[in-house]
Formats: sequence, structure tokens, C-alpha cells
Amino acid sequence: MNEIAKYPKGSKADHTGRRIRVGVLLGGASAEREISLASGKMIAENLPKDKYEVVLFDSLALMAANPKLSPDLAKKARALINHSVNQEKLTERDRQLPAKFKQEIQDAVASAIPATEAIEVVDGKRRIDVAFIGLHGPYGEDGTLQGMLEILGIPYVGSGVLASALAMDKVMANKMLAAESIPVPEAIVIERENLDKDTLNRASAFLPAFIKPSRQGSSIGMSRVAQISDLQPAINKAFEFDDRLIVERELDGREITVGVLGNRKIKALPVVEIVTRGEFFDYQAKYDPELTDEICPADLTSELASQVQNLAIRAHRALDCHSYSRVDMIITKDRGPVVIEVNTLPGMTINSLFPKAAAAAGISFNELLDRLIRLALEE
Repeated sequence: MNEIAKYPKGSKADHTGRRIRVGVLLGGASAEREISLASGKMIAENLPKDKYEVVLFDSLALMAANPKLSPDLAKKARALINHSVNQEKLTERDRQLPAKFKQEIQDAVASAIPATEAIEVVDGKRRIDVAFIGLHGPYGEDGTLQGMLEILGIPYVGSGVLASALAMDKVMANKMLAAESIPVPEAIVIERENLDKDTLNRASAFLPAFIKPSRQGSSIGMSRVAQISDLQPAINKAFEFDDRLIVERELDGREITVGVLGNRKIKALPVVEIVTRGEFFDYQAKYDPELTDEICPADLTSELASQVQNLAIRAHRALDCHSYSRVDMIITKDRGPVVIEVNTLPGMTINSLFPKAAAAAGISFNELLDRLIRLALEE
């Protein structure tokens, strides 16, 4: 029996009948802001209303005075604090998303209040009992927000500071995974300040390859490069989102992902195979169901399915993840399964990969969200 089953169905945080106060943190300042808004809204809508009192908090408000914010985001942060935001101006990338997804984004903007109010202490009591982090990318998925919640003493869904920081940084994650004898792609690292002709020559030897910002998600800033002439433009694109990037030799094989669920006793969910109609599983393919087939459970032999599930659990543990994660892999012919990324805050819309895998395991979306909150309170 999974450890979270010891919490009685319908149990309350303080056993007085009061609903547990959940603050869903969403939005934020990363390039995945709009995806986070949609994820957070979907989380809030599907948390069981008899157990939870839910409020949406946009974490962008916490960064209103941060000099690293772009002028546009700083303006949004100030408007958010003044409760004068009612619509999100979408980027060109997000304007291409399905209409329903874009509506979820705008609904979230209209419903969210500044996260500065989530951390207030009134009469010696916190405004929320637990935080459900629906953020993606820097300032949400990278350990920074987790550290603030630790200081405030607010339990939260997902991995802690160390695991979040490691998994968000592809360079550091690969080092940790390799140290545990977990297969990772061949790669080189390029720092903006060290980019020279020799570095470009080393990178060209890896082609075809994927150029990725080291600390970014949702394939933002990522390119597949097959020709040397396309290398510099791809590097320039990745540098728009990070000062450090990774050049990964392309792996030939089947793309899969495995969800992992639990704290001390963890289990792997059914394997999902990703078959995209584009060049690779890019931003649009991730969020437009018309562009990708997500097969769950994947058509694998029981032996291979067990192998990749065990590898996902090993990767989860190697980075010291908690509650849940999603481990992306390529099943190659020559090396077998290779881990390409560990996601500590996987997408949580109903159509996202992790909820699909949970559904295949007999766990509804509502039940999954409930379990994740109980895991957070257990920690």
C-alpha cells in the first residue's frame, strides 16, 4: 500500500472540519509564465472542493522590485500588486496555442491575486496551510521559491531546494546522474563568456545535436542543429534565455517519459511514449494535442517497461526528489534507455503527461492533486 493511503479519505488539516487552505502559486517571471498560468488554473479547478479552500497567487508580485525583471514584467508586477491586472498580453509563441489553452491563461490572470498576500501573517497565523507550486522555469522550479517557503515554514508540493536547483540546471543534473551511473547524453557546455572558435569547432563535432539553455524548460530556446551553418544562430537563440547552454549529441530512438510518485515509498507510473509530427518535441508540440501523439501505456515489453521505470526511480533518487517527478528518456538501440531530463514540477493540466500516466494507473486527476497535497503535508 502506498504510504499516502494512511491519511483517511476526507481528513482535514486540523481535524476540526475546517477545509485546508491551499495557495496555488502560478504565473511568475519565467519564459514559461503563460504555461504556468494555465497549469495553476487547472490545478485550482480540480482540487476537491469539500477538502480544500483554494486561492490563486501570482508569484510575479514577489519580484516587483527585482532589478532582473524586464520592464514589461516589472510593469505587470506593479499592476498585480495594485490589483489592476485583468488580461495577459500573450507572446507570439503563446498566441499559437490552442484557443482553450489561451482562455485558461486569461481566466487565471483574472482570478489570481498577488503572492505577497499569500505570505502575510495575520494574528500570528499564515494565510495558507500549504502551497501547491504550479510554476515552471526559473524563479519557481529552480529552488528559489522553495527556499522562501522553507523560511516561512509553509509546506509545499514538490521537491526541496537542492533537488529543484539541480534538476533545473541540465549541466549539474547530468553530472549528478552520471555519478550514479545513470546514462545521460554526450554533451559539452558553452558559457557565453568562453565562446570562441575552438568551442564552436568542438560543438560542430557533435552535430546533429540539440542546443539547449541549461536552465530553461518547455524546450524554450532549444534548437535541433544538423548543419554547421545553423550552429551559431542556434547558440544565439539559446543565449537569449541563459548565459550557459548545453550541446547534446542527438540520440536516435524512441522518446518516452516516466512519472514517479511518492516520498519515502515511491512508485513509477505507466510509461508514456511521445511521437511528435514535428522535428522534435518543441514548445508548440508540448501544448497542442494536434501536433503530438502521447501513447500511454507505451507499447513496450514488460521487461523494457520495468527497466525504464526502475531507471526513472534511480534518477528521482539521485537528485533527491520528493513527492513527484517526471523523467524524460530516449530508448536507443546502442545504449539502451538514456535520461535526458528530470522535471521536478511537471505540467499539471489534465492533458499533461504526468496526469495521463496517473490516469493509466487508475488515479484520477482530482485524486492525484489530493495525493500531492497530502504528500506535502506529510513531509
